[in-house]
Amino acid sequence: MSKAKNYIFIFHKGGMNSIKVADLPEELRAKLGYAIAEKTNATARTATGWAKAEVAKLQTPQIKEIRTQLARNWRGKKLGSLQLTRLVSLNVLLAILGIMLVVYLLHCYCFMLICQKTGHPPGPLVWLPVVQWFPLLRAAGMSGWWFVACLLPLLNVLTFVLWSVKIAKARGKSGWVTVFLILPPSTFLAILYLAFSDGGGAKGDEDEPEVMSLQAA
Repeated sequence: MSKAKNYIFIFHKGGMNSIKVADLPEELRAKLGYAIAEKTNATARTATGWAKAEVAKLQTPQIKEIRTQLARNWRGKKLGSLQLTRLVSLNVLLAILGIMLVVYLLHCYCFMLICQKTGHPPGPLVWLPVVQWFPLLRAAGMSGWWFVACLLPLLNVLTFVLWSVKIAKARGKSGWVTVFLILPPSTFLAILYLAFSDGGGAKGDEDEPEVMSLQAA
């Protein structure tokens, strides 16, 4: 009635039954087409066995040494690439930190010039983060208590705006400088202008008013 890979299904007068192909005579298997399949499988198994045998013959000490050397070279290249990546990342990080340090020192130098030109030498505090606001507030004529406001959210914005107005006035500059100080894109340029521009000298540098006396004729 039907045949599968490992058995056939027959129908006879006594009923139906399935028989394993391995239990069939060789002639009957050939008539049913199983002999060709077995020869093909045997040929495939023979070819596979031959390939394995030939590969086993190639496993000489020289071949093993070459394979070991190739594996070492591959691991070495992988480690070298990883080390190069780490080195590049470290160099980039150091470059970024270097740029940030230069920018910070330039800001501190500008703040020092601004304080000096308003007649208030800042001292070493101007080079220290956060506490540099003490000499900056003094240069703008503001109380040191404003330093507390610099540490509080929202109030620090108000403090910076007020400081921008007063420091521009202390340097004898127009209101446009205040605007440029407040706007983030131009803040640094306004600081450079206040630091390196002339005018608005120190308090006490202004000419004293002449005293005129009237003499009786």
